[in-house]
Amino acid sequence: MTTRPPAGRKAIASPAVFDVVVTGQQTSALDSPDDTSVPPDRAVLVAVAAVTVVSLAGAAVSVAGDLNPSYLDALGPDGHLSVPLPMTAFQVVTAVLAAGTHRRRALVGASLLTAAVTVAVVSGMFDGGYADDRLTGGQRDVQAVLIAGLVAVGVTAGRRFVRVLRFPARDH
Repeated sequence: MTTRPPAGRKAIASPAVFDVVVTGQQTSALDSPDDTSVPPDRAVLVAVAAVTVVSLAGAAVSVAGDLNPSYLDALGPDGHLSVPLPMTAFQVVTAVLAAGTHRRRALVGASLLTAAVTVAVVSGMFDGGYADDRLTGGQRDVQAVLIAGLVAVGVTAGRRFVRVLRFPARDH
């Protein structure tokens, strides 16, 4: 049922009334729970730095032991005692992301790092990289330390992923 205005007056639309529930949280797309801050965790950075040091030392051992003709070759895809340079760069970038305070970046960095080192360690078992007969006892030790370091990076990055995923969303 509508009411008509008195003669000589125009009808004015009445404002609509909405029930509003105030939650105290901002719901814009720009500040979703995935964008919240999380505590930094430098353990991933430390693990990647340690693996990088072992890798660079392993490349030097590889050249000294005549496994590779040059230091750059030892840091390439044919190096058995080091991580290839592109993979090292990838590890550093993803570790920086994983260690940071931005939730989405930390999740992406930690998940990519976990997956990459897992694939690298497992692929070494199947491509013959761990079974080179030319390796001496000391060289095998360097290789074992490198593999253990990569496993530690994977575990540390995986742990970071889970902790960030479980971190409660911040109230806005």
